[in-house]
Amino acid sequence: MEKIRICITDDSQMFCYGIRSILEVKKRFEIAEASSSSELFSLLESGTVLPQLILLDVRLKRTGSLNGIQITHEVKKNYPSIKIIILTSYDESEVLKEAVEAGADGFLPKEAVAEELIEAIDSVLNGQNYMGKTIPFHAISYAFKKQTKKLDLLTKTEKSVFFMICRGLVNSEIADNLHISIHTVETHRSNIKSKLLIKSDIEYLKIAIEENVEEIMKLYKIRKS
Repeated sequence: MEKIRICITDDSQMFCYGIRSILEVKKRFEIAEASSSSELFSLLESGTVLPQLILLDVRLKRTGSLNGIQITHEVKKNYPSIKIIILTSYDESEVLKEAVEAGADGFLPKEAVAEELIEAIDSVLNGQNYMGKTIPFHAISYAFKKQTKKLDLLTKTEKSVFFMICRGLVNSEIADNLHISIHTVETHRSNIKSKLLIKSDIEYLKIAIEENVEEIMKLYKIRKS
């Protein structure tokens, strides 16, 4: 029987060892490990056989690593056949909602892993979504509500910076308008890029148009959809 290929992506060696120990007992899994987004993407791009499922920590702490939600976005965009189960010590409604919106196939609190891991893996590989048994109903209900607008992820100041970027203002002009330092503007820009997965400046305007931002639509004389 061909083994199921799984990649454990977590920056805790002890946690990875624990997961590997649970899986190896079953003798039906082929296991790889990654401790950051760069290690995971290197594995996926290496040309070897892709994993069928990724067990992914939502809070990777390695410097420069994307978090689990951002990784899920990228994997689902480039490797849609790969299943993803988000592993987390957090069970907040917002984390669960972000995981669902990013395309995760399952969500499992770390403290429940030993009991539920195999069940979660089998469910997800059979095409089902899996939500941990200890997750409150209200959190699951919230996660499957209509998707939050992207701009709702930003703070009030980040939204102001976002709109000024869309209007074509440079960092020094934004700093003058908001009475903050250029360094602070750069920090806000970095946070906005991270939250909205922005890779180029044109994507600011694209998001504003997709979300029918009235201020920007009027500025560029674009009819609302």
